[in-house]
Amino acid sequence: MLEEKLTKQGLVTEAVDTKVTTRQTYVLTGIDGQLVSDGGKLAFIEEDGIDYAATTVQLPGGERVPFLFTVKNLVAKTDTPAADGITTKTKFAGGFKVPSYRTGLFLDPKGRGTTTGYDQAVALPAMQAGGDEGMFKENNKKFEVLDGSIEFKVTSVNAELGEFGGVFVQKQPSDTDLGSKVPKDVLLKGAFFATVNEQ
Repeated sequence: MLEEKLTKQGLVTEAVDTKVTTRQTYVLTGIDGQLVSDGGKLAFIEEDGIDYAATTVQLPGGERVPFLFTVKNLVAKTDTPAADGITTKTKFAGGFKVPSYRTGLFLDPKGRGTTTGYDQAVALPAMQAGGDEGMFKENNKKFEVLDGSIEFKVTSVNAELGEFGGVFVQKQPSDTDLGSKVPKDVLLKGAFFATVNEQ
């Protein structure tokens, strides 16, 4: 998680280690797609699979941050020519979409939602009638689709079986609570494994 800290050198943004608090929602699996040649480079285009998981991490101070761990609509290209194939020198990099952590049917504690529920908090009419701007984002829910980026580094290749694996680093936004909060930047590191099926 990227956090801003006040130091003697001024405001510094640095990564802070977190702890996963949700069980088994930190693995994406069965992701399928096309591996194609695009402009002389290899490109992986994600099409299907379990490509998102609702996940929550806890910061050292106890704050919990939910986010949708995902690689939806990923398009990742290599930095080496397609003719070289996939070797331990191959790196893929690209972007993907991060849908809203909550769906349109979600109702907040005051019964407000994007497609169902109230359009304003029934318990707080005086604040809303007084033109309190603090309530605007809470009352006007929106389903946001944000952007993320990822880099894969291949560390092992089994050409005989058409398999390769390695490590990845990705950056994506956290939950916005349907537009009422500013998302935090989440940095993720992990391992990946892939099989290439000849067509």
